[in-house]
Amino acid sequence: MRVVKVFFLGFLYGWFMKWIIDEIYTKDHLRMITNENTLLKERIKLVEQPRSLESKSIQRTPPQPVQPVEPAPTPTPVRRTASKKDDLKKIKGVGPQMEKKLNNAGVTTFEQMSRLTTTDLQNILGISKRVVQSADNLITQAKKLAQ
Repeated sequence: MRVVKVFFLGFLYGWFMKWIIDEIYTKDHLRMITNENTLLKERIKLVEQPRSLESKSIQRTPPQPVQPVEPAPTPTPVRRTASKKDDLKKIKGVGPQMEKKLNNAGVTTFEQMSRLTTTDLQNILGISKRVVQSADNLITQAKKLAQ
């Protein structure tokens, strides 16, 4: 009779512990889903926003080899942004060469970089289409530093 009681109490204890662990896991899982949903909503808002003229011009400039020939329009924005020029190397994954490519495309601040889309950034840096996550990561880091 004592063995049955111990077995029954062990069974109840095991069932109770399983229930507690399942509750903790479910709450954690729901929290992760909620965070992911908010991030996706923010990304949808960014995608649905109309593009500014600045990002459209940046998208067009890298494929055109004519840009270095036109020195007159480029010095004016560079002089205006020279005082506000940010150190883009603070973004993890951006080195001196990437910073030079971004500056040549007219991107000198974190705010300008945060407005870029992934395709714009891929066109500027020459990142392959397979590495979309790294472009997204660079843009999200730029958004954090812009704030």
